[in-house]
Amino acid sequence: MEAGDADIYAETSPEAHSVSRPWRPAFLRELRADAERDGMLQATQDTLERANVTVRTQGNMETISSHEGGMLFIGNHERQFEFVALMGVLSRLGRTSMKNIVKFYVEEQVEWCLGKAGTDIVLPVYPRLLDRDRKDKWNAELGSRIMFHKLVQPAAVARPLTDQTVAAASKELRDGGVVNIFPCGSIVDANKEPWHDGVGRIIRGLSERERKGVLVVPYHANNISRGRLVAAVAARGRGPLARPQTIDLTVGVTHTATEVMDEVAEDKRDIPMAITDVLRAHYLSAFDGNTPEKPTDRHRLEQ
Repeated sequence: MEAGDADIYAETSPEAHSVSRPWRPAFLRELRADAERDGMLQATQDTLERANVTVRTQGNMETISSHEGGMLFIGNHERQFEFVALMGVLSRLGRTSMKNIVKFYVEEQVEWCLGKAGTDIVLPVYPRLLDRDRKDKWNAELGSRIMFHKLVQPAAVARPLTDQTVAAASKELRDGGVVNIFPCGSIVDANKEPWHDGVGRIIRGLSERERKGVLVVPYHANNISRGRLVAAVAARGRGPLARPQTIDLTVGVTHTATEVMDEVAEDKRDIPMAITDVLRAHYLSAFDGNTPEKPTDRHRLEQ
C-alpha cells in the first residue's frame, strides 16, 4: 500500500459506509485529502508530480518569483486545464493560495470534486447570457442554462453577486494575494475572441497607491492534452497512461497595475473596458506573434 492509500482505503472501508458519502474516484479522494492537509496549490503540484506531469516555465519568471505583492494572472483558456499548470508553478514559487475567477456553476462542480479546499480558491461570476429572466436564451450558454438551471439567477440577483466577486478579487490583490482570470470567460483562444470587462473592473477597484504593488502577469499555457492529463492523474502515475508529459507555461512582459492605468486616457480610467483594452493589447503583443507594441498603439487605444 503506497503513501496516501491508507486514507483512500479508509473512505472505501465498511466503516466509512456507516456515514453516507457520495462516491468519488480514488484520485479525487486523494487530491481532496491532500488539499485539506497541505492546501490546494501544494496538493496540485504533488498530484502533477505523481502523474509524471512537468510544467516547464519560460519568459519573465524572475520578476514574478521575486514579487511579494499581489499578482493578477491573465491567461488563455483553450484547453480547459491551464489553471492547473499555473497552480503547480505558483506552488513551486512558494505561494500557498490563489483565487480563480469562474462561472458560478463551476463552483458547484469544484465543491463536488474537492469540497471546501476547492471552493476556497474560486470566485464565481454570473454571466449576463445566463440571466434567468433574459429574453434571448438561445445563445452560447444555452447548454449550461439547461444543465445548471437550478443555479441560474435573475439579473437583479446575478449582478450584485458578480459585483461581490469583482470586489473580492480586488481585495485579494490588495492583500498581496494571487488572482487568475480568463478574460474571454469561456474555453476559447484569448488571442482571437473578445474580452469581457471583468479584468478591467478588478484593476479599477484598486486605489492609485494599491496599484503600485500589484503585478499584472499575462501567461500562455501550451501542450496541454486534456485526455492525457486527466488519464495520467486518474492513473496516479501508474501504467501506460502515466507516460511523462510536459506542459509549457510562458509568462509575457509584466506591468504593474499603475503602468497599465498610465496607458489609459485620463478621461477613460473609470471605464473598465478601456482598461481591458490596454491589457488585451499587452497580451496580443506577447502571444499572437505580432511585433512589440509601438508608441502609436497607445494613441490608438486612447481614441
